[in-house]
Amino acid sequence: MICAFLRNQQPKLRGMLVALLGAGFSINAVAQEQSQTLILVGSELTTCTSAKLNNCQKDAVIDGKSHNLYTLSSPQIKNIAQHWPDNNVETKTAVLKTLKTIQSKSSNNVSKTDLLWLWRDINNQQLESLTQQEYNFVFDMLEVPLLNKNGERLKEHVNTDFNNEVATNNILQFVSGSLKVNNSKPTMLAITASSRDPYESADVAQGLLAQSNISTQWLALTPALAKAITSNSCDELPAFRNTLMNVYNREVIYPDRTKAEYTLCKNGTNALVSLIKNSTGVMFNSGNAALTHKVLFDQNNNPYPWTQALQTRPVIVGEGAGAAIQSKIAGIFTNTTSLEALRKSETNANAGGLGSFNFGVIDTQFSEQNRTFRLAAALNKNEVKNTKAEIQHGFGIDENTALVVIKSPEGSLMTVIGKSGVVHLSEQGKPQKNANNYRYSYWPTGSVIDITNNTFTLSERTISQALPEIKMPPLPVQRFGSILTNSKLRSLTQAMCLSQEQSAVAQQDEFIISLTATSDTQYHRINAKEFGCALSNLELAIKSI
Repeated sequence: MICAFLRNQQPKLRGMLVALLGAGFSINAVAQEQSQTLILVGSELTTCTSAKLNNCQKDAVIDGKSHNLYTLSSPQIKNIAQHWPDNNVETKTAVLKTLKTIQSKSSNNVSKTDLLWLWRDINNQQLESLTQQEYNFVFDMLEVPLLNKNGERLKEHVNTDFNNEVATNNILQFVSGSLKVNNSKPTMLAITASSRDPYESADVAQGLLAQSNISTQWLALTPALAKAITSNSCDELPAFRNTLMNVYNREVIYPDRTKAEYTLCKNGTNALVSLIKNSTGVMFNSGNAALTHKVLFDQNNNPYPWTQALQTRPVIVGEGAGAAIQSKIAGIFTNTTSLEALRKSETNANAGGLGSFNFGVIDTQFSEQNRTFRLAAALNKNEVKNTKAEIQHGFGIDENTALVVIKSPEGSLMTVIGKSGVVHLSEQGKPQKNANNYRYSYWPTGSVIDITNNTFTLSERTISQALPEIKMPPLPVQRFGSILTNSKLRSLTQAMCLSQEQSAVAQQDEFIISLTATSDTQYHRINAKEFGCALSNLELAIKSI
């Protein structure tokens, strides 16, 4: 496996990259300014932290912040009354009454889970009827800082040595190795703008590469910072957090993070751009890509002065939404399932991604969330205006899996690392009124993909190293139901690959999905994992009944 190489020292990593790039590429080309490595992860990495012990090996003990803490004191309830975020007086009055009732029933400090249960016991309907802004406001205002014995903010700690997901470590090792190939003393900037509360997310983002001895700094590039630094309004940062980010009271909970944000703002735009340009890599976290868009583009969709500097870092890492935002096209997939995409007559695609990934559009948590047909909908050229050149190809990245793109002046290639695989989808023929055809490929971990004239093919080297076929019984002759649930489409295509099946039919509600091997289809067993069989150019047809 590719990741096995990364456990060795830098010279071996250099050798790996040279091998990936092929005989025509030199490591000097990789290190040139025009060269770049993108590591696009299909989800938030499953990481062992003091707050996520379920991601840790059994009996692991991680010191640090384990949860947020809330208190219902009279001063805090009074503060909520004075700063209620909207004009809904009736809701405000009712909520204040509920909070006072909870105060009389609870101890001073409670976890969020306990606080929610107390509220539900008193008035669950009221809790459910709060707007998102009201909900965030109340809980942000009730939160209190957690301090260690020295009176310092207690931080959420990361220990990747205890990760129970091996794929996470493989990906982090690849990130570390890629950074060190580009610079003997690399620096990484962690951007957490995809989170509603980027200050809360900063500890984990900054700690991900700590055990790889990579100097990582949290970059306080928040929507509030973007507004304040470009309007010379740094003193308005607290107000901008409220209005632009829907976060409150953060200067009390994360004073070190908001101070860093203020300092970055006061240093000015030129200093921010310089800081980014002097970094080896930048990492975008998981969450909501629309929030990250706010730190890349202004309200008129014009790039900020620092956007190009981010786009051109030698190494770019994206987790989940942080990976999706690397495409030039963003906003296609917001709150949409495959079934909803099939039933709707339009998509909401619009320009606005960073554009470091220029091969097509990206979707994440792909097979696990059954997102094949919402990605397919984005390829329907009749539905998306002015984006035809950008959406000829779709790439769906599974959870805890990374699509790696290595770009150099001589060309580019891709490889897959981590847990599962990556789907490549392209349209086959013109869309029909009641049916659409696509080419479906699945690249498991260990696959290397050649890129030639905007076509993507499994490399001959990968094919030559494939495992022998195994004897598998043919698939039963039946229509496979509920295909867009429980990762069933991936399971079915993997079964077809392993059994060398030529066709299968599945159904989801009013849609029939036909899977057919053509003369261009190839099956290759790349690794012995559960999803280790590579499919190339399987015909995927869908029609309504």
